[in-house]
Order: sequence, then C-alpha cells, then structure tokens
Amino acid sequence: MHKAGSMVLHRVLKDICDHNHIRYHSENQPDPDRLPVRKIFAGKDYISKHNGCFGPIRFFLPSRALESANIVLHLRDPRDVLTSMFYSYCFMHRGPVPANTGIRKEVADAGIDEFVLGMSSDEFVRYEGDYGTGGNYKKEIGNMVERYERYLREVVARPNATLLSYEEMVLDFPSWLRQVVAGFKLENNEETYRVVAFERRAETEKPALENVWSHKRKVTPGDYKEKLKAETIAELNRRFASVLEALGYTSEAYSLSGIPHPREETPSSNRSTSSSPV
Repeated sequence: MHKAGSMVLHRVLKDICDHNHIRYHSENQPDPDRLPVRKIFAGKDYISKHNGCFGPIRFFLPSRALESANIVLHLRDPRDVLTSMFYSYCFMHRGPVPANTGIRKEVADAGIDEFVLGMSSDEFVRYEGDYGTGGNYKKEIGNMVERYERYLREVVARPNATLLSYEEMVLDFPSWLRQVVAGFKLENNEETYRVVAFERRAETEKPALENVWSHKRKVTPGDYKEKLKAETIAELNRRFASVLEALGYTSEAYSLSGIPHPREETPSSNRSTSSSPV
C-alpha cells in the first residue's frame, strides 16, 4: 500500500534477501529484477514464473502464485494513508509537474479534506499523475476504498497470508521485524533478524519537526485526527467501516496501544507465513 512505510519495507526486504542470497524483485530494483507492473496488469503472470521475494507491492497484483505463495500483507490505517497522500501529491513526490505548481497547487489550495474524500470515491480519477498515489494505474486499482476492499477479498482471509501493520512497524519495530523475517522461513532466522535490526535501527525514528516537503514527513499514527475536519473523519469512517473493523482499527486494543488487532477470522494470529511480501 502506498504511504505505509513502503520504503522502509523495501530496505528491510533487500537486507534479508542480500544476506540470504535470495533474488529480490521490486519496483525499486533495476532491471532485470524490476517488477514489471504494467505487463502484469496486461496479463503477464511474472510472479508465478519466477522464484524469490516480490515487494513491496503497493496495490493488489493478480497472480496464480497467490494460491501457494507465503504472503505478508503490510497495511496502514486508510485515514492516515489518505492524509499522507495529500502531502505526497501536493508537495513531496517528484514528477512531471513540480511540487506546489499547476494541478498540484490547485489540489493543495482546495485543501486536504476535499482530497481525501475525492481519493476515496469515484472522483479519484480527476487527480492527474501519480505523485505517491498510484495514479498511474487508476483503471486497474480503483479508488482507495476499492483498493482496501480488494485486499480483504483477495488476500486477508487466505491461510497463507500474514497481516502486519504500519503502526506496529512504527511503535514496535523489533516485533514487526521478527514477523517479517519469520515469513521467509529461514534456517538462520535469528541471525538474519540481528543483521537487519542493526542495519535498520534508525528507520523509524520520528522527525523532530513536521516538514511537508520531506518524504518522511510525519510517522506518528493517527495524524488524520489533527489534519481532517470532524465531518470528514465521520465520512471516512462510514466509507471504510468494514475495512476498519476487519483490520482492527475499531478494536479496544488499538485505542489503547495504537497497534491494530484484526478480528479473529483474519489470519493475524498466523504469524508463521510468508516470503513474498506485499
């Protein structure tokens, strides 16, 4: 998922793969290991025809491999994702239109509330370009509600899927990292964990001050509560109601710890899977 710490996940996956000589396929890798997303959407089942680790994949990609692959699904509260997307779209990400000019300035001037409501409805098609939103694949991935609902439908209930959260990554990085490493089913789990933990010990340090121009603008969960109007939050809660409940963002445990605890029918307690993180 975009805006869910995917670059931290990328560096962690690459560390694990490098240490264990596993081929790593990613949009962040150069050819020939660059994940050919457009070709996959056009019908090429790249994932099922190759071995190794694939990730981070920032939206659902179809593949026959989903039936048997070990999957780590790493998600974030959609309300925070949308909030972070606004700053990426308007200020942070590079692209054909410079930050805070043209359409990007128009969106910034219209305000964050209009943006998050637009991105979670059929209005999302009017946001031109990508800029950290997945906009290059609008037709294939849909609006933000549709993206989360597809994860619930296609991935979350699978017995070979492990559900992890951005919130745990930020608030309890060692626990989150152990579960990611465990997903690879390595013989040297503990050694790999120590190597990656040392390399990535500063990854989730919070910036001293919020900076809308920085890729690491603000990592604290619950940012949407400070940025959005009460009526906007209420509408997002309505649109994402089933998603928030399924992923544990309405649980008492989440309100107390800041880490979501998905409802029992999701595979959140099945922590022993995955070598193909999403």
